[in-house]
Amino acid sequence: MRVLLVIPPNVGRYLVATIPHAGIAYLSAFLKRDGHEVSLADMRIHASNDYLFDKIEKFKPELIGMTTASIGYKMAYEIIEAIKSKHPKIPIAIGGSYASTVHSRILEDTKIDYVVYGEGERTFLELANNKKLGQINGLIYKQDGEIMMTPPYPLEQDLDKLPFPDYGLFELDKMLEKRIPIISSRGCPNRCTFCSIQLVMGHPFRTRSPENVLQELEHWHKKGYDTFEFSDDNFTFNMPRAEKICDLIIDSGMKLKLIFGNGLRADRVNKNLLMKLKKAGTFWIAYSLESSDPHSLELLKKDLTLEQLKSSVDETKELGIKTQVNFIIGNPGETWEGFKQDLRVAEELNVNQLRFYNMIPYPGTEMYEWVKQNGRFLYQPEDYLNDLNYWGEEPVFETEEFTREDRIKAYRIGQAKIMQLFLRRHFGRFLGNMGFQLWKKPFVQKHGMNMAMNMWIALKRLRLRQA
Repeated sequence: MRVLLVIPPNVGRYLVATIPHAGIAYLSAFLKRDGHEVSLADMRIHASNDYLFDKIEKFKPELIGMTTASIGYKMAYEIIEAIKSKHPKIPIAIGGSYASTVHSRILEDTKIDYVVYGEGERTFLELANNKKLGQINGLIYKQDGEIMMTPPYPLEQDLDKLPFPDYGLFELDKMLEKRIPIISSRGCPNRCTFCSIQLVMGHPFRTRSPENVLQELEHWHKKGYDTFEFSDDNFTFNMPRAEKICDLIIDSGMKLKLIFGNGLRADRVNKNLLMKLKKAGTFWIAYSLESSDPHSLELLKKDLTLEQLKSSVDETKELGIKTQVNFIIGNPGETWEGFKQDLRVAEELNVNQLRFYNMIPYPGTEMYEWVKQNGRFLYQPEDYLNDLNYWGEEPVFETEEFTREDRIKAYRIGQAKIMQLFLRRHFGRFLGNMGFQLWKKPFVQKHGMNMAMNMWIALKRLRLRQA
């Protein structure tokens, strides 16, 4: 069967296609292994419907598969409508985090044919293999006007049996970064109330063997790639396994650059593991604290302390690994004074980069229910997941203890700190400080940020071509 996979323009939080999409790459690998012909319409690169329709006309797919995140899901809805208006007979299946969150609602809101939820590779493959719908697990569809939902498949346990993701499907030369994502495990056993990953990948932590991970790294290293980003939700949960992966990389002799931008848990590293990570090529680690207040951390079910974070950050910095720490504005129980405490902690940590995000209560999470019980939504999900800028200052909700006005003020202060560190990192302390003073002017913030972002993207692409 000919299967066209589609990535909408704004899946994820990025303005451009930074790296290939791992979920789509895994799906392509499953389909090709079973003999299906696969093509890709990456609308992060080619955003127009004309490009998509041209792809459909030339490839003539018998099935279209689409992914969507919760942020910006209406863009996927618009693409579904556009396809169905011109090619009503081509069946469309949708998956991704939003599909696993709202389930049958997509069938109610659009002309979609199928919704795939949970780990979707096996479900989608059986669709392509024309298996009877009622016998395909993890599928939502309509039958005689009634919405049917089959039970999910058991989570994949032996991840070594999975094919390597098909990143060759992508226009890798048009990505913003020459970087390959690696997913060495699935699932997260932690309980963070704001995280929606359990709705897709589940709680059980499942791993690929260190040897299997090394084989994928070697495959792409032979093709000229040396920079890899581990996108696991909890890479170091099994610390001996993480050490073994490092040992194999070191013994292989490959000179790699490893990034943990998705974050490591500060309570799941130690000095020995960090030393091995450094020796294996790690140059960037992000840690997520969310809040420095013990009560907020307890309500978030973060199972982490500020002292653990400080200790891990100090050890990471001592090894010369660049370090980032993430905070959230609007945690349960947070106040304006609590934010100021977070800011003081952030400055004391003296890391290479910070992040201050507004809390996004995704439907289906405990955080969403907490807001309904303890706060006041300023926008409804269909509005804040689509119409608000992911990086914008406007909060989704407020509480009596931490109002909208104070949250906006906190966000602006946090963004100023982020920008100061960003400019120093990219342009040095002297030029960076000059740029920061310029950035603080309201006119520049209002009119110059899009220009600055476009210039930064152009510089990244120029450096990539020169490399």
